[in-house]
Amino acid sequence: MNITLIINSIVCLLGTAAGLMLAMGSIISIANMKVPWANLLIVAALGVPVAFAVSGIGAWIAHGRGAGSFVTGLIAFPWIYVAVFVVLMLVSFKS
Repeated sequence: MNITLIINSIVCLLGTAAGLMLAMGSIISIANMKVPWANLLIVAALGVPVAFAVSGIGAWIAHGRGAGSFVTGLIAFPWIYVAVFVVLMLVSFKS
């Protein structure tokens, strides 16, 4: 499990940096949108790097407390969050 956590930590560091860039670009795009849920999209965009940071730190804490299944969920969390965010952005562009 430790190698999984180390790989997750590296991916989360890179994901946090990439998430910041994605958030900045998304906020610029969202600012031009005329959909009623644009404010929620801005908050969701700022949540992308936070999701990776929570995953990286939370997985180590959960592993230290012996919650193996929770570790798996925390590793998957940012990827599910980003996928849902991208789908919401695509739906908003289509509107």
